[in-house]
Amino acid sequence: MQNIPTTNMQTTAYDLILQKILLADYIPGQKISENMITADIQLGRTPVREALIHLKKDKLIEVIPQSGTYVSRIDLVSAKNARFVRENIEKEVVKEATQHHSEAVVTRLTEIIQLQQHYLQENDAVHFFAMDDEFHRAFYEATDKTQVWDWLQILNTQLTRFRWLRLKISDLKWQTLIDQHSAILKAIETQDSRLATKLVVDHLHLMLEEQQRLITVFPDYFINVD
Repeated sequence: MQNIPTTNMQTTAYDLILQKILLADYIPGQKISENMITADIQLGRTPVREALIHLKKDKLIEVIPQSGTYVSRIDLVSAKNARFVRENIEKEVVKEATQHHSEAVVTRLTEIIQLQQHYLQENDAVHFFAMDDEFHRAFYEATDKTQVWDWLQILNTQLTRFRWLRLKISDLKWQTLIDQHSAILKAIETQDSRLATKLVVDHLHLMLEEQQRLITVFPDYFINVD
């Protein structure tokens, strides 16, 4: 058992299980149990049980009477709605960041892209994915809107699950994401807010362009496909 204060154990259990769902360690539709998760994350049954209650409220797990507890499938409508909200907020954030850009922002974005390229070479999906988020988060930090980014994460769970699966499909190249990030960075460096905004919108539209490919590869992972 991990030596974690009792008051923090429920939060720790929730965070660990959430990450396993978001990154498909527990795959959509998989049957799970308190015993299995307790052994897996090495925490007690009580915090695991409480965490599962909250994950059920978040619609990330579902309990089917006389059958068991399952990881919820990815709600494609919810993922697309989150993408829509994020696009309409982020294009304004990027516009502001471009118009008031600083060398510190450019340096930070450059470092993130370099790290993404490194993790691409290492085939390290977890850290590549983290840097993908960091690239976008940097705009919110630069415009003093980190709280807005945090709010978006509450809406983004289904979109995050979708985005992670994209990295699992070999013909959807990680390099595409890096190239799009690099183009956005170049527009910011030249303070071309119109181009930066367009590129961010195009970047966030990638989900709509690639959704059928994900559905084809992972047909049992989604609901609300039509």
